[in-house]
Order: sequence, then C-alpha cells, then structure tokens
Amino acid sequence: MFGPATPVVAIVVIFVVSIVTWWLIGDPRWSLVGARADNPADGATTSAIVSCLLFWTIFGHIFTGFTFANWPFTKLRQPLSGVAQVVVNLIIGILGTLLFTRVVGHWDPTFSAATAGGAGYTAAAFIVLIGFYAYAFASASLGGYPFESVTAPLSSVAQWFMAAFITVVGVVWLVYPNFSAALAANAPVSLPTAAGWVYSSIVIVIVAAMQWQNWPWAGIANRHLRSLAALVITLGGGYVLMLAFKGLLHGIMPGYVKDVAGFPFALEAAELGVCFSLWSLIFGLIVAPSKISPVAVARAVRTVIVTVLAILTYVVFMRFFATTLLHFPATRDSYGGNPLLWMDWTILLVLWYAVAFGGHLGTKRARTGAAHK
Repeated sequence: MFGPATPVVAIVVIFVVSIVTWWLIGDPRWSLVGARADNPADGATTSAIVSCLLFWTIFGHIFTGFTFANWPFTKLRQPLSGVAQVVVNLIIGILGTLLFTRVVGHWDPTFSAATAGGAGYTAAAFIVLIGFYAYAFASASLGGYPFESVTAPLSSVAQWFMAAFITVVGVVWLVYPNFSAALAANAPVSLPTAAGWVYSSIVIVIVAAMQWQNWPWAGIANRHLRSLAALVITLGGGYVLMLAFKGLLHGIMPGYVKDVAGFPFALEAAELGVCFSLWSLIFGLIVAPSKISPVAVARAVRTVIVTVLAILTYVVFMRFFATTLLHFPATRDSYGGNPLLWMDWTILLVLWYAVAFGGHLGTKRARTGAAHK
C-alpha cells in the first residue's frame, strides 16, 4: 500500500494502536474498563487479570495461527478471515482465564480468582508462559515432527496434544509448585529462574525460526536427531541466554533501582527477553527478507539489529516510557514498568496483522485491466 515504506508504516501503526488500545483497555489510570485502579493493591489485581486475559488470547492465536496454520479461517476471504480468527482468539482468551480462575480455582486455591493480589490470575497466566514455549517449539522448531506423514488438520490435532503434554510437564515441574501454598517452599526451580529460563528459550525458538531458518539443527538429515538437537539447543541455549541477559541487565539497569526493596531483579531476564521476541517477530513477519549475501552474513546482520533494538526498547520502556505514557507504577522516580505485559500486547497485534490478516491491512487491491485503461 505504501511501496517500500509499507513495513515501516505498518510497524509505526502497530505501536500507535498498541498505545491507544492500552489507554482504553489496560491503563491503570485512563482505561474505560475494570483495569483502572485507585490504589496499589487494586492495581496488582487488575494488572494480573489483564495479563491473564492477554496471555490466554495470545495462546489462542498460537493455536489457530501456528498449530493449525490458520485453518479453518483460510476458507474465508480477507478481511473476514482475519476478523473471524481475532474473535476466536479473544473467546479462547476469556474461556481459558475463566476455566482456570473460576472452575479449576473453585477446588484449587492456587488458581482461584479470589486469591489476594490476583495471584490466581498470575498462576493461570504462567501456564501460558510454558505453553508459549511448547507450542512455538512444536510448530516452529520441529517442522511437523513426528507427524510429517499425517495429513492436515489431523496432523495439527496431533501436534496440539503433543505440545499440551510438554506444557503439562513444564507446569507441573516449574509453575505449579511455586504458586501452591503447600509446595512453594520446596519448589524444584524458583519462579524467577523458571520464568527467565523459559522465556529465554522462547527467544531462542523465535529468533531461530524468524532469523536463522532454524539453523543449526535444520541441517541435520536424520529427523529424530534433528528434533532432539532442536530440544537441546532451545532449552540449553535458553539457560545460557538467561545468564547472559542477567549479566547485561547489571550493566543497563541503574543501581538505585536494583537496591529497591522487593524489586524482582531475577524476573527481569524474562522482561528483557520479550523485547527480543517482539523485534524478532517484527523482522521475521513484517520486514522484507534481507538481500545481503551470503546468507550467514544476512542472518548475523538481522540478529544484531534485533539485539540492538530489543535492548534500546527495554531501556526506553523502563526508564520513562512505561511510567509516563502507559502509567505503570514506578519503582523509583520515572523507572518502572512490566514489559511482559505491554510488549506481549504489541506482539499480539503483530501476530494479528501478519498472520491472522496475512498483511492484508497493508496491501491494496490490484487494479483491473479496465482500470488501467
């Protein structure tokens, strides 16, 4: 629609829409719905509710957009196809939140909507953190393994259940023990470490798929070894990346913030990681393929650009953007914010634009022969 500038225009519009919709729906000061909070206690609860709804809506899009490859919405023409998929994603987001906080939470207080500070909503949202890795890994990293010979949509159903199994294992091991009052003291892995590790692994999955075409494991001929390598590299590489993020955070965060009592520094690896996911998805789904050769150089250049933009985004967001424009509560002075919430808000818009609508909103109809005449 705008020639070579279309990707830039699309990115700017997505960020503008993200800010405006946040003001209307998620802003603790300006929102027109229940996200508005009059005191810090209410703010924690409403933020947890918004996070849970958002995460489950993203989860819904991973199901429809990636696991099922936009089926059955591809039977419709755009923009009706995109609209239908967005509506279904929103329904999944609401139903997923209600299922865990109102149904499961009725007999297990770990997920109860009545838990103080919105802890039940947070626990339900962390299920998506594990699921994000499992379903992204299954659809983006495995290349259909082990269901390559199964026809769609049955192959997608099989992939969905396989990723659900991985999700359950991750939740039982990493998430549930940290939120259960009876198990928290003896959780196998602390919640900050679990969040940082899982989200860093998500970054590996997304960067590998969007920028490296799943190198290096894509070059392994044997499909079993290829899939095993993908698992080892994404999880092992994710743990190493988490340590690298922590080291980087020590350099870019002001000391007076790290010293604030209760500041969750250990969770910041995940908060930085979501900035990498955002820009990697933008470059992979919206920006045109690189014309640089050889391919290895093109991948390296795009990875460097994504890295620089991700770090700058985190720094700008945390130092003033989140507290000044989006009205997140400040940790100290103008420093504060929750990138996992707002960046995922923006990621959802990127996915809807590029996958649900297939970039349709950034294109225009080709003129007919009569129109040319």
